[in-house]
Amino acid sequence: MSTKKDGFTVDTGGVNALLTGLSGRFTEETADQRPDDGTTAATPEPPAPAPAKPSKYTLLLDQDDALTLDQLALTLRRHTGRAVDKSEILRALIRLADQDDRVTDTVARALDRRTNT
Repeated sequence: MSTKKDGFTVDTGGVNALLTGLSGRFTEETADQRPDDGTTAATPEPPAPAPAKPSKYTLLLDQDDALTLDQLALTLRRHTGRAVDKSEILRALIRLADQDDRVTDTVARALDRRTNT
């Protein structure tokens, strides 16, 4: 097929032959083909979102609190059957206090200087 405009000729025959040749390849595909069978291009996996970079905090504990946290980590290790990192414990406690008003109220009472003196 040729088109002519203002004395300029464009031959599209090669493009049509190329498209016709490609269309023959795609008629053999079926919906149940695996991407790795060599006839179907694999669909790329979307990139996983990058994990949020954690914030770093320094926690100063007196000896009693440090011992209590160590004992809690050992108790949780026995309950879960795996080592539990102390930072994991603190993150869980923060989430619990954020999600459960009873936990938040208990923490507030523990921190209330008026009742703890």
